[in-house]
Amino acid sequence: MDLKKLRHDLRNRLSPALLTADILSQHPDPDVRRQAETIIAAIESATVLLRTTTKS
Repeated sequence: MDLKKLRHDLRNRLSPALLTADILSQHPDPDVRRQAETIIAAIESATVLLRTTTKS
């Protein structure tokens, strides 16, 4: 599998987790919202890393 396809596949697999965390960020419980924001930040960071990774 080439690197471009791997990055694409990983981003696709992260999308449902990001969507779910985004929904949880609206939860009435502040602890759930805080944890959702942590998940969102981690996924967004991973997505940026995938986007900026160059071919090797």
